[in-house]
Amino acid sequence: MDKFFDSGNPVMKFLSRLVDLAILNFFTVLYSIPLVTAGGAMAAMNHVLLHLVRKDETYVIRMFKDSFKKNVRQSIPEGLLVILIGIITAVDMWALHGSESRLMTLMMIIITIVAVFIFVTAVYMFALQARYENTVKGTIVNAVRLSLGNLPRTAGMALAWVAWVLVLIYLHKAASLAFLLYGFTLPGYLCAMLYDGIFRDLEEE
Repeated sequence: MDKFFDSGNPVMKFLSRLVDLAILNFFTVLYSIPLVTAGGAMAAMNHVLLHLVRKDETYVIRMFKDSFKKNVRQSIPEGLLVILIGIITAVDMWALHGSESRLMTLMMIIITIVAVFIFVTAVYMFALQARYENTVKGTIVNAVRLSLGNLPRTAGMALAWVAWVLVLIYLHKAASLAFLLYGFTLPGYLCAMLYDGIFRDLEEE
């Protein structure tokens, strides 16, 4: 029984990671509520997630708050840009919804693909913001470059988020609880596992 509760036990490590992700998600949601600070929350979340993926000594709450304070100001325009694109996409999809035209259906598919690509590029953007010093323009440009230059990993990140959205839809009534616990951090953790290799290559260079 003592071995089961040993911190080195794989089961305990897994449970501990789930707790870390739940705590991190709670703070990410909380700090995103004002919307204007959502970019800072996303950057701070990715900062902590990368340390979790690398198995560094991680103090989730402290690291999140420190990263948020450091990045919130510069992340404001980045976060608002992502929100604006999300609103435009939602309006376009709503306008096209219900149409039986094949052209409209094709446009919805194209808009969805473009929106997913932009969203994943935003994941790179917030991760770069938290990790490296740069201007807003430089961070966005580098995020686009990484997204296009690492298409297999980008596709994997997109798949992680799309799969998670489908899970939330399937959960239906329990979706709110699942989102509160792991809405951002579970797919975010999978994304961090994918872009970690890219960042390691950058840091070696």
